Amino acid sequence: MIRAQIVGATGYGGLGIIELLLRHPEIQIVDLLAKTDVGKPVSDFFPHLRGFCDQMVEDASPERIGAGCDLVIFATPDRVGMQYAAQALARGARVVDYSGDFRFESAERYREYAMRHPSVGGKPHLSPELLSRNVYGIPELFRERIRDARLVGNPGCFAVAMILSLAPAVKSGLIDPRSIIVDGKTGISGGGKKPSATFHFPDRDGNVTPYRIANHQHAIETKMALADVGGQAIGLTFVPHLVPISRGILTTCYATLRQDVGAQDVYDLYREFYAGEPFVRVFPPGVTPGIKTAIGTNLCDVSYAVDRENGRLVVTGAIDNLLKGQAGNALQNVNVMFGLPEMLGLERTPLYP
Repeated sequence: MIRAQIVGATGYGGLGIIELLLRHPEIQIVDLLAKTDVGKPVSDFFPHLRGFCDQMVEDASPERIGAGCDLVIFATPDRVGMQYAAQALARGARVVDYSGDFRFESAERYREYAMRHPSVGGKPHLSPELLSRNVYGIPELFRERIRDARLVGNPGCFAVAMILSLAPAVKSGLIDPRSIIVDGKTGISGGGKKPSATFHFPDRDGNVTPYRIANHQHAIETKMALADVGGQAIGLTFVPHLVPISRGILTTCYATLRQDVGAQDVYDLYREFYAGEPFVRVFPPGVTPGIKTAIGTNLCDVSYAVDRENGRLVVTGAIDNLLKGQAGNALQNVNVMFGLPEMLGLERTPLYP
């Protein structure tokens, strides 16, 4: 049995991985750690867990992190994992980090991300020596690297949807990689559990707000991953929007076509690229289901259209930001890292909300 320790157990990301691991036959939760909300059962904070997980939330002290476990999942904000990952690795644990701390292979790449992230504010990485050892965690593209990794940086939620939507078109050379524009929509749970004026119900209800226009940190990792896939530099203008829903992400991606293709050609290309991938569904021409089909699952639903008059490809990607955009993708990475069936603990039948 794999012994898992969750750091940041009382946030939305911590809750998500707790819910998944409770149904996982090969992983046991040994520690729930946090810096706040300690000294009480986790079911006091999330009552739906009562009777399923009443484990005590304990202090995330340096002495505890990485001790007595095989796996540490940092369901924490930026700049937490980078403080403790080295000691967890030294104690023999494997590490998956939700934040941007380990999504980049060099301090220079991380610096570009840090300059865009408001909570990081351009601060330097605290463990730059680990950056050459980490692996970017999108199994559909980097499975072989993840299999041998001891440290995986879970991708950003917007990045998952954008990368999986665009990877086949970039890899095949179907689109001009410098022409990409993405419009993103996200539910408010993407901002985490901590309340703020921006997420206050009277401000959000009936409102759609663009933010960090052409300056969102997830664009950095998206360009990096797509350049890795396609072997060419990526040009990306990304505009995210906050919409009045609790969870879910929809990205609509626009790019200039390099060749004249029809909808069936694109369908064939995407179906072949994702053949055998259990968590990517490619919808046929004319079917654009939106967010609700992905909610409650680890799926990325991809649909598309060809604007032949203007020579553009339009691709949409829909995910649950708390599952395929966070905890679900993290468990998928864990399964790959430990040589387990990739769908283990993620075999959830989608239910229409």
